[in-house]
Amino acid sequence: MIENAGIPLPGETMMIAASVLAARGQLDPYLVIASGTTGAVIGDNAGYWIGRIGGRKLFDRVAGKFSSVDRGMRITEKYFHSYGGITVLLARFIAGVRVFAGPLAGISLMDFKRFLFFNTVGALVWAGVLVFGIRHLGTVYAKYIRGYENANAVICGLLFAMLILLTYRMIKKLRGR
Repeated sequence: MIENAGIPLPGETMMIAASVLAARGQLDPYLVIASGTTGAVIGDNAGYWIGRIGGRKLFDRVAGKFSSVDRGMRITEKYFHSYGGITVLLARFIAGVRVFAGPLAGISLMDFKRFLFFNTVGALVWAGVLVFGIRHLGTVYAKYIRGYENANAVICGLLFAMLILLTYRMIKKLRGR
């Protein structure tokens, strides 16, 4: 909820952790989806209203001194008038962008009912994809890795060896200069 209100916190990380617990049977997956969706919608709505009520004034005061930033905001407002709904929905799936979708929709004066619809659909799909996607990945991982318990250790060891080799080569190259 806090991430979606415009404060960059690791909301997706918490959803992934809850999804893993749901995949293990420690949490109800439908409750994880419901809480993730509810938190995302409430947070985005807060971000929307912050942007709608005071965001433009704050933006003009801070960034209005730079013509390129002001021009970018005019482009963003025009973009949100044409593609705001799909932008709000798709922004849900892009870390970092989702933090600004609500406030920018509010600053751009996007119709609230339209924002609410696309925000809710996006949050529901996002939470569902995380919960059931992680459960499916866990099933696939368990199916194909069974019998290869040491595969992770071998892969990590190889990656570590490659890192050491690359570091050695870089140091050797820097000393050769």
